[in-house]
Amino acid sequence: MADVLVFERAAPTFAAGLAKRGHHIVYRANVSNHCPGCGRSQWYIGRVRADCGFCGTGGPLAEASWHEVNPHGASAKSRSKLADQRRFPRMPAKGRKLQLLIDGSPTSFALHNISEGGVMGGGVPDLVEGAAGHVRFEGGILVPAIVKWTENGLVGLAFTAPVILDRSSQAAN
Repeated sequence: MADVLVFERAAPTFAAGLAKRGHHIVYRANVSNHCPGCGRSQWYIGRVRADCGFCGTGGPLAEASWHEVNPHGASAKSRSKLADQRRFPRMPAKGRKLQLLIDGSPTSFALHNISEGGVMGGGVPDLVEGAAGHVRFEGGILVPAIVKWTENGLVGLAFTAPVILDRSSQAAN
């Protein structure tokens, strides 16, 4: 006969007791953590927060920290270090032209490099950080993107979801 798992809710006084003590809920590694909402201890752990697997209540990780980074104001040495830490490797794409659609208006976009997470290029004046739009690739494929930065005539766009690139033409490492 198969084992049957029985779950029961924690006493409501558990969550009320935390509120009375004025605690800020954080998830701590290497400690038994109980959810302040339901009292259970099954967690989904992310990079900066943990969410209860049963009720979805979440809180920050005690060990996580948030740092503001400005790669465009950084020195060349620190910029190259940041480039090594990028999530997706860049592929050079100079000479390729795409269309950028901001508010539905198509504009020519000179591509410099591309990755699964976004593109960098130039030739698009008057873009502001946070502007949403679409990148139109050859064949008419539209990919939603957000302007992440602009500097000296260049613009960095982040795709809202990663795309799949064909890297088969690159030399094997």
